[in-house]
Amino acid sequence: MSSPDAEFSRDSRFLGARFFPHTSDLERQADWLQEFDPLYLYAYPVNLDGLARIFEARGRRLKSLRKIFSASEVLEDSMRARLNRVFGVEVSDNYGSTEAFLAGQCPDGSYHVNAEHVLLEIVDEEGRPSARGALGRVLVTTLENHLMPLIRYEIGDYAIAAEGACPCGRTLPRIERIVGRVINLFVDRDGKRFVPWDLFNRLKAREWVTQYQVVQRDVDRFMVRYAASRVFAPEDEADVRRHFQEIIGSPITVDFERLDQIPRAPSGKFMAALCELAAVER
Repeated sequence: MSSPDAEFSRDSRFLGARFFPHTSDLERQADWLQEFDPLYLYAYPVNLDGLARIFEARGRRLKSLRKIFSASEVLEDSMRARLNRVFGVEVSDNYGSTEAFLAGQCPDGSYHVNAEHVLLEIVDEEGRPSARGALGRVLVTTLENHLMPLIRYEIGDYAIAAEGACPCGRTLPRIERIVGRVINLFVDRDGKRFVPWDLFNRLKAREWVTQYQVVQRDVDRFMVRYAASRVFAPEDEADVRRHFQEIIGSPITVDFERLDQIPRAPSGKFMAALCELAAVER
């Protein structure tokens, strides 16, 4: 099967690359990958997770695959575990933006900044360096863009700061974790932003849920959208509500909506967390 997108260096599997539209049907993507049998696979995390579920259901693997690379969306631990289990290879996440390639993940899980090309800072709301383990805004200064250099440019992302040496031995600056954009952060009753990942735990635990998205519509009102092989039973909804209540720590309302497929953002990315209290992503 020929790729419907552009192809590079068709004569060499080692130097060439082939592309398949990430918005196309996942079954078609899986069929194409099965025939192409790549050495390396680079894709959005939500695509990789969907492909892993398909290959696991088929009882198949990509025989020649050596490594998986992900980018553009948050790679959740549950996704990484599924990819390791199904494909049996290491998964490395990359962090970049339109402005620059910012960081790459080492085998020990740290994101090492591409410091030869960019200066990356994580700062608090007052512009001061964020403490280790604290959430902060990402500022980028490009070091090689001579036509239009960017100096402390705020790209709209949030990340968690890290300090100290990495066990892998690399000495480049580290980021502990990439969180996403402001629209992916939730807001508590005091107006403070927080990372909503812990809310997802009871959704991740249900393997039959193939996609989920948690939307914060107000400080005390949430919508859980999900795609699954069956409808949430009352006990499923009660369990998720109870978990949300424990994390939020104050009275909340949680509604549920089952969809065939959860739509992507206009950028083509999938968002597991969406805050309607934040500015709409451009």
